[in-house]
Amino acid sequence: MKIVVVGGSGVLGAKLVATLSAGGHEVVAASRRSGVDTVTGEGLTEALRGAAVVVDVSNSPSFQDAAVMTFFKTSSHNLLTYGAAAGVGHHVALSVVGSRRFLKNGYFRAKLAQETVIKESSIPYSIVQPTQFFEFVATIADAATHGNVVRVSPALIQPIAADDVASAVASIAVGAPLAGTVEVAGPESFHLDALIRRTLGARNDPREVVTDPHALYFGAELSERTLVAGADARLGTTRFEEWLRRSIAETPPTNPARVENASAAIQPAAFQENEFRISEVPPGSALLVGDVVVFNVGGRLCATQNTCTHRQGPLAEGTLDGSTVTCPYHDAQFDVCTGAVLRGPAREPLETFRVIVDGDVGRIAPTVQSQSTQQIN
Repeated sequence: MKIVVVGGSGVLGAKLVATLSAGGHEVVAASRRSGVDTVTGEGLTEALRGAAVVVDVSNSPSFQDAAVMTFFKTSSHNLLTYGAAAGVGHHVALSVVGSRRFLKNGYFRAKLAQETVIKESSIPYSIVQPTQFFEFVATIADAATHGNVVRVSPALIQPIAADDVASAVASIAVGAPLAGTVEVAGPESFHLDALIRRTLGARNDPREVVTDPHALYFGAELSERTLVAGADARLGTTRFEEWLRRSIAETPPTNPARVENASAAIQPAAFQENEFRISEVPPGSALLVGDVVVFNVGGRLCATQNTCTHRQGPLAEGTLDGSTVTCPYHDAQFDVCTGAVLRGPAREPLETFRVIVDGDVGRIAPTVQSQSTQQIN
């Protein structure tokens, strides 16, 4: 069965493509990188030819209210129009838990509008509403940071691992259309302030977390259960502590004091092309290693391709604020730990890499699967 995954180069999309391919399906990863533009319609006819299922896990390149609304309505309309012409029998779309409850937020309003477009189409559909990803928690903290203080609400959140979302979406994609909506969520709920505090503490991040019931969550106040799924939600199996331990092991936090006193320093001549000295990347800085740039985000080492996906601007020469890098050419912004686009004109996410730490030596390694962030084209 041919399945087209729109947003197939993103964090979730890449996992979904791998899962569906392992199931023996013919999977096409469609994105601007592969010549498919759901906003203009470019490449859709060819990509959807012969497809039985379309899975849309794409995300808007801009989160400004008007832009994100235009993206989801236009891209969904085009996917459904071209899909109907191609004889697609099942349209699966990723939305978000709380799309009807958090209408003070422009992104959630746009997701609700996307759901409406899908429901009004002639193609049988399934809408999957996940809670926030574990992988997005650091971005939540960064967005709530002012100086050295992270001000967040104590509202409940029920995050889920991207791997578990990919498994749920894959299962739904190969099944009969639901003609409705299903929520997927993690197995545990947390107070948001406590979750952020635990995450930063585990990474030795010095920022102070302040609990504030009126703190804004991407521009609007949360009610207690805005980010929590209902009783009928499908639950993932990965627990947050398990994911956090694995995440830290993949990109270990550094201890600048320990690094400065490292006794097994390696001379520059002994470095491989993918290696660097950790002490050369203090917190808040970036270091170019070949074609990859390494960022030190509060002690956490993150690595991405150096070239902006818009016009190949050198990100190593950009401005780093928390985990956000701004391209020096046209001010596109990316999350350096997930690769996700945070602000246009860039539309495609960055390729990310693992950083392995061995004493004072950092080593860049490919991710298990090609990654980019939350959310997602």
